[in-house]
Amino acid sequence: MELPPVLPALRPRGIEAIAAAAQAVQANVVALRVAWCKRTGQPPETHDIRTPPPGPVVRMREILIDREMLKSYSEEEILLRLRQVWGEFCSLCWLFPHVDPQAPITFEPLPAGQGLRCLRQVQEKIAEIQTGLWRLRHEQRARFDREAAKDPAFLRDKQHAATRPMQVFGQNIESCGDAELFCCACEYAGMLAALRWATDDRWAWEAPGIMELTVASGR
Repeated sequence: MELPPVLPALRPRGIEAIAAAAQAVQANVVALRVAWCKRTGQPPETHDIRTPPPGPVVRMREILIDREMLKSYSEEEILLRLRQVWGEFCSLCWLFPHVDPQAPITFEPLPAGQGLRCLRQVQEKIAEIQTGLWRLRHEQRARFDREAAKDPAFLRDKQHAATRPMQVFGQNIESCGDAELFCCACEYAGMLAALRWATDDRWAWEAPGIMELTVASGR
């Protein structure tokens, strides 16, 4: 397994920018959860995502999901987008020590004295998420790519993957359902994207390539 190197010269965003993104993404999480429950008839109180609405979003409104676009999503698109955005929100909350995404702090204004995790901790977290996403992508290829078994690189990676057990929503990755596998991969991609955005201001929010394991040299 070969993961992309950590960029040597990062330009981290400040705490106010990260807080503004967190509030807007929290609003996206709620909008997608509401859309999912309306579309499927699932009672909101039974959904595993319970984060409350964040209140009026004043800053970074450009990353809010457009209401008309949300209406156009299929049921599957709502589900996968919700899991991706939930991953983004979980990562942004993690940047603020001891913040629970299910019951987050107020991001506007931030509590007095609120700090952020150090850049080294964030880089370690990014490496952990990359490894998890690699494992998920490998399992997806093993299930859905009929040509994978003919690829020597895939067969070498298969041996490495066998040494990395992973839980997907409480199940072993080899035995989880296909839908759970896709949802978990979306969460990991969202987590990776949010942390990359926070640690390097050359990334635009949800920029092309930001959720991929292989990072392009330019932005």
